[in-house]
Amino acid sequence: MKTYTLKSVARRGSMLGAAFVVAVAAFLPAVSASADALNPLTERSLTLSSSSPGWSYLDASGNPTFAPPNSGANGNKTGNTFSFRVSSTAEVKGLSFQYCTTPAGNCMGPGNIATSGSAGSYTRGANDTTAYANKQSDLEVKVSSPSEVTTYGTKFDALLGQPSTTSTYPSGQWDSNTAHPNSPKADNSEGNFIVLHKTGANDPWVQSTGWEMNADVKQTVGGAAGSVADGTSTGKNNYITLARTTATAGTELNLTAGDYVKIVFFGTNTNYITNPGDKEFFVKINTFNTDTTSAFDTTPTSTTIIDGGVTVANVMNRSIEIQTKVLETMNFSVGTVDPNTLDSTGGSSSQFHTATGRDQHSICDPIEQGMTKGATANNVLKMGDENGEFSLRTDTTYSTHSYWRLSSNSSAGATVYYSGVTLSNTVGDQINAIGPTAAAPSIGSEQFGLALDNDTTGTREVSYAKERTAAVGNQYGIFQNGEDNAVAGIHATTTAAVNGNASWHTPQLAPLAPLTGYAEGKGNVNASYGTINTKFAFDPESSAIPTPFASGTQVLDCVTGKMRYIANIAATTPAGIYTTKINYIAAPKY
Repeated sequence: MKTYTLKSVARRGSMLGAAFVVAVAAFLPAVSASADALNPLTERSLTLSSSSPGWSYLDASGNPTFAPPNSGANGNKTGNTFSFRVSSTAEVKGLSFQYCTTPAGNCMGPGNIATSGSAGSYTRGANDTTAYANKQSDLEVKVSSPSEVTTYGTKFDALLGQPSTTSTYPSGQWDSNTAHPNSPKADNSEGNFIVLHKTGANDPWVQSTGWEMNADVKQTVGGAAGSVADGTSTGKNNYITLARTTATAGTELNLTAGDYVKIVFFGTNTNYITNPGDKEFFVKINTFNTDTTSAFDTTPTSTTIIDGGVTVANVMNRSIEIQTKVLETMNFSVGTVDPNTLDSTGGSSSQFHTATGRDQHSICDPIEQGMTKGATANNVLKMGDENGEFSLRTDTTYSTHSYWRLSSNSSAGATVYYSGVTLSNTVGDQINAIGPTAAAPSIGSEQFGLALDNDTTGTREVSYAKERTAAVGNQYGIFQNGEDNAVAGIHATTTAAVNGNASWHTPQLAPLAPLTGYAEGKGNVNASYGTINTKFAFDPESSAIPTPFASGTQVLDCVTGKMRYIANIAATTPAGIYTTKINYIAAPKY
């Protein structure tokens, strides 16, 4: 016979005081029992998805947005994970988990909802909503439609920490995010509990199926004033049973002494465990040799218990709430030169220094307005025959280009618009805008249009190619002019300067995507360079209502667009000096 004295219980209780989130209590019933009568479950632990009180289920802003079921911020709809090793070799047909305020003896349901009435006939407050407002809650197992996880396979391997043959098994964490590929969905469509077992510490977990979950009230009730219960039972489910309903070959829970068992009750929208309002609580665990729940005898002299008579413990802790603020940020630059293409070697005489006034590239340099900082003609583009004072011809399509760069921490992304009129002269003559429907360059007809000159696939990196090389039959020289004629792409000094920073990426449009009509600015606009494979558009109404041409739905990091413009004239286009001013607008979405 072995007797557990008050001194030994107190000593073990002092260990609990040092625990924070997960504690394993070594309490046994404060009665004398034969070592053969109750074989202990060893290496016991209880992990809560949240140690917050049950009345605490909102996030730090006072709403449930970031506190879904089974998340750390939600003490109202929690999940519990029990782990232990068995001492006996037997087929387990039933398990029970009884939540109490003490580790042994009479079982009172944990909770702090206020009582009312007279001695011997106390009742608990019934309105949970009112209790929550008063920072009170009782532990309650709410399972309106409990169901076994049936899609195990490898679905939860990552969260359960399935080990390799050489690794040590780490505890798995469960997540209620419905988008998480390794989690049961919060709508309970994939179940809310699972029974797992394995033989060795480094073995993978194996599911045992064919279990039925139920919850009931199993508390000490009645008594005169001053007694343990005093009529103050919470009246809420504090007792979980799992019983075998089928015994399909290969799914039984046939265990050998020393085997590991893990039971996970997952918090979903409709099946969950509400934490008590404060203090510690204890869960008494037993395994049974019967699948008849009415025969689950939890007394020390039980003949149906295989292993048990032990508890695990946990303590409610109010979550630490941290509040701060991230202000909206946005950087939007428009210009004619991408500084990433400029050479920064040579100090103050370098291209980069001349254009920016700085000596060193940084991660997301803003687009510059010209090759020379502060020049009066900055952000002015000339389009046409360079040998004819940049004039347009009826037998050639001419083009030019500019850039814009956008960064914004708006979680819903942003949309980029353009606003302006087509090329016009001083007496009101205009070169026809292509219109909102994209069209290919057409020599001999009036056209003015624009499009993004970014790759058409993947991250849509900026295209730095230009129609500036001599081509067969090219009697009018170069078709494309830009402020950055002297550069040909990302300069080596840029890469060397910023490659060590993980935030660096080559200029690209992603995660923004071009809208219909503005995605095909990369390629040839003149047959002399190959098949014409570009299209452009320009909405003449954009001067009144800005026209969107690129949009995205997430945070933007140094998104870069290259805009390409084309112009064609007809033989009847009136003479004159034609100009336009295009305004770009970035609108973040919060």
